Amino acid sequence: MGLRVDGFGVTWTVESQDSVTVEETGTHPASPPVLVVTGSTSVVSLAVPGEPDAWPACVAFLHRLRDGVEELAALLTVRAAAPAERDGGGEGGSG
Repeated sequence: MGLRVDGFGVTWTVESQDSVTVEETGTHPASPPVLVVTGSTSVVSLAVPGEPDAWPACVAFLHRLRDGVEELAALLTVRAAAPAERDGGGEGGSG
């Protein structure tokens, strides 16, 4: 995981060895699970609000996050399958 902090926040560059896990922090509602992304040098955790009344909004966000991740994966899959486009033969390229 390569992290960069700039004026927009934090940018994490994905590396092949990075992992994603859900970790239990306890069985009590005040200790909800955490989504953890672990890289070679950094860890990013998405913590759930401690108040169960806020969980539906958190669930909605996690669904939007999942949808965004699936959309990004689909775009990368298409682009990886078209190496000529990636090497400058497509839109925005020099050729």
